[in-house]
Amino acid sequence: MSVELAQWRLFLAVADEGSLSRAALHLGVDQPALSRAVRRLELTVGTPLFSRNRSGTTLTASGAKLLEQARSLVVAADALEAAAEAEARRAACVLRVGALDFYPLTAALADAARTLPTRDPPVDIDLISVPTGAHMGAVLNRTIDIGFALTVDHRLPAPDVLRSTPLRPEPLAYAVLPAGHPLAGVDIVDPRELAAEPLHLPRRDANPDIYDLALEMLADSGVTAPHLAPPYDSAAAAIQSVAAGHGWAITAGSVGRYPPAGTTTRPLDFTPRRQVHLEIVWHRDTDALAVRALTDHLLTTPELTSASQLRRVRGRRQHRRVQGRPTGQ
Repeated sequence: MSVELAQWRLFLAVADEGSLSRAALHLGVDQPALSRAVRRLELTVGTPLFSRNRSGTTLTASGAKLLEQARSLVVAADALEAAAEAEARRAACVLRVGALDFYPLTAALADAARTLPTRDPPVDIDLISVPTGAHMGAVLNRTIDIGFALTVDHRLPAPDVLRSTPLRPEPLAYAVLPAGHPLAGVDIVDPRELAAEPLHLPRRDANPDIYDLALEMLADSGVTAPHLAPPYDSAAAAIQSVAAGHGWAITAGSVGRYPPAGTTTRPLDFTPRRQVHLEIVWHRDTDALAVRALTDHLLTTPELTSASQLRRVRGRRQHRRVQGRPTGQ
């Protein structure tokens, strides 16, 4: 006789539920399939384990004798699996990484979570939900080990604690507009054409350098007093508001090249006077080998480092200026 552990799990589910239909619902399987599985178990054991009647399914005398032994077997197997998993996690370094909700970083982080645990030394990736724009604060308070942030001239708010490496330059700014916006079809957007519409910016304390740079670029373009919407804590909330037709937002190319659902993104007719980068940021006490494994993985992801689209946008902008045509018309 050779009974598999999965069969004893089915046996316990039917015994505990007292009904094939309830057990099937609990297990997420079809009742006929469960009935056939129980019948195969009984044939393997060599004796009926259940009595079936209109009121439900009850254990036979043989089934009742096997019940506690089966339960002990399943409990012991679960404990063994849990111990093995815990041992594997102790053997591997675990990195808590701030999750992002825009492509291609979503795909790159998912790929890292799949592949890094299989390398030597193994690195497990736990993706932690942190609002976009709040990653540096989350690294500082150790909610996460590694996050992502836009920096101006590579400045960090706590350089004695934070470490970083540039993932990609962000020399272009984009306007995030509702999908049906009148400017959705232009090549380059003049921010003066949006001056009267509410502008969504993050809270200044989340990233003062980026906040101030956005206002500086607007002022350089002739928008000295933009109509500001209430500041947001989450970029996703701002994008949802824009998608619903309420105002617009400024974003870097990492989001601008892949418009979120319900929006369109168009390059803005200004270039930052200072260097802006999307950077990988981590706490100085984070395991150096684990950081190296993740940063190397991300820095070799073609979708994150390709500059071909950036060159195309720059070329269109230069052509428009040479022609002397007003931007956005």
